[in-house]
Amino acid sequence: MHIGILEDDPLQRRFITTSLKDWGDEDTRVDAFERASELLAALQKQTFDLLIIDWYLPDADGMHLVQRLRQDFGWTSPILFITASQGENDVVMALECGADDFLTKPIRPAELRARLSALARRADINKGMVAENLSFGPYTLAPSSHSILLNGQAIPLTSREYDLAALFLSHIGQLFSREHILEIIWGISADITTRTIDTHLSRLRKKLAFGGQYGLRLKSVYQYGYRLEPVS
Repeated sequence: MHIGILEDDPLQRRFITTSLKDWGDEDTRVDAFERASELLAALQKQTFDLLIIDWYLPDADGMHLVQRLRQDFGWTSPILFITASQGENDVVMALECGADDFLTKPIRPAELRARLSALARRADINKGMVAENLSFGPYTLAPSSHSILLNGQAIPLTSREYDLAALFLSHIGQLFSREHILEIIWGISADITTRTIDTHLSRLRKKLAFGGQYGLRLKSVYQYGYRLEPVS
């Protein structure tokens, strides 16, 4: 599990990181950031299973940042919001803007770990890639047979094309940067250009009719990446 922490106070940042040192499994990794711009830059190159975001930041408002992650980036993974404010209205505002849970300072390590465990269970993070068939309209993702069906017919795909299709069908609406796709599908050290990603996705768009005619459109977001979005 990979956790991202956005907290501008160095003492709080160190405290939260230390509190999570022995939490989760042996593969749990924690990266901490001081500024919103640093987190946004990291999101273009790597993936996180959970985010912990402070309300007051030097270069952004925490609530607006959460809204941006949800609406513009299509972020679906859990977000825990932390703040010194204990007002009920603030809690409501944080949840309405897209946070999954809310924790007030001073942070208690045991409560922090308990809330993160609950969020992880809710999101089923530890289950990993979807194991059962996943359907959206005429599309069916069938992991057991490593295939994608359109109107009940298996579409011939290469292994790489299947991995790309499975990624987007499992995260409909989420925006992926080219660097993020490169990390997930090819491996972060792969010797490949982002143009190759564009070529693969162009072929995938044709093979799976991701042009919107069957309810899903693979959209290119200028200078960023791709998102598979529903079409009404």
